[in-house]
Amino acid sequence: MTRYHFDYHEAELVTVDRAGEEFESIDAARKMATIALGEAVRDFTFAGRPGRIAILVRDDIGPVLSVSAAIEQT
Repeated sequence: MTRYHFDYHEAELVTVDRAGEEFESIDAARKMATIALGEAVRDFTFAGRPGRIAILVRDDIGPVLSVSAAIEQT
């Protein structure tokens, strides 16, 4: 299994995932990143905060995928 790290990016705040989590495939890591992004969007919505959220997924070699969302007030 491969260890993937999920780094959270929000405005100037970056939270680096030092521990990571093992997944059997990149597809499983993508699913987890999408779930985590949905939870972050929910938190932004409840807080009434606009902005962009991104989760950069990396393995021990480097970045492998990114998921992001923009929350805009109109």
